[in-house]
Amino acid sequence: MKTLHKTIALLLVATPAAAQDCPEGQRLFQHYAGETCIPENPQRIVTLQDQNGLLPLMELGVRPVGSAGHITSEGERIFRRMEGYDTSGIEWIGTYGGPPEAEAVAAMEPDLIVASPWPPEAPELYGEIAPVVVIDMFEQPLDAALYQFADLVGRTDRAAELEAEFLARAEEVRDRLGTALETTTVSVLTSSIEDGQFYPADPTQALGLILRELDPIRPQAESDLGSDREYRSIETIGDHSGDVMFQLVFDADERGDSDEFGAFTSHPLVAATPVAQAGQIYPLDGSRMVGSAWGKVMNGLDQIADVLTREDLNRDLVTE
Repeated sequence: MKTLHKTIALLLVATPAAAQDCPEGQRLFQHYAGETCIPENPQRIVTLQDQNGLLPLMELGVRPVGSAGHITSEGERIFRRMEGYDTSGIEWIGTYGGPPEAEAVAAMEPDLIVASPWPPEAPELYGEIAPVVVIDMFEQPLDAALYQFADLVGRTDRAAELEAEFLARAEEVRDRLGTALETTTVSVLTSSIEDGQFYPADPTQALGLILRELDPIRPQAESDLGSDREYRSIETIGDHSGDVMFQLVFDADERGDSDEFGAFTSHPLVAATPVAQAGQIYPLDGSRMVGSAWGKVMNGLDQIADVLTREDLNRDLVTE
């Protein structure tokens, strides 16, 4: 499985593009929005997204000169999900949801602009300033997107090192679980209890990569999931009961406490499930897994592994 993942990712970034002449010092790069001539060695990169642009480049050791970010409720300008990285000196050019003003982008004198699929008009908005590359981290597997970032800046060797670290950790988890992995049904979802709804966590980004690598048994109701969120009524929660249920939450505090988790587990229909009665519903801190980075994938893997490798789990709640 690990070889297949890497092969797919490399094929996606190495697919030959149609013949097109690029100026000296540039090369043709195939991406979500088409084909673009980009600098062979970009020096002044601007990203239009923080956690899905600035973050993956910083993880590779590349420091953009400017990036879009976020304004907190207190009015603070931040770059999201950048814990552990020094972003001082990187210019904040506006909010990713704005999108940033073209003038602010142009003021950075970029030689390459990196965008995510939103806003879709990014190539038109900024294309006269510098080459615009759009990397999709939602519809394609995250490892493929991460290799595209690496190819963009000539750091595929570093991406391979990061992938190898993730795969080694995943193999260690599988070895520790042994045959238990074949007899443990795992449900992963998130909820909107105030609306009486939940949805199975979609198989994209970090969580999707983790689940594909570990390949645990999932409830039938969570098979063949697409990338779109499919909301379901809380009345159907019993169809998702497993030996272990993870609830993806985004409000966990420093101690791991979550109001979302409390509201979910205290709902009468949830509390009536065998997995709840066995005390085997666990919060999964989604904020530690958000963003296009191998580090986020490994954060999520560690959280899941901490639960699945517990020796006191009752793995007989579901007959596989």
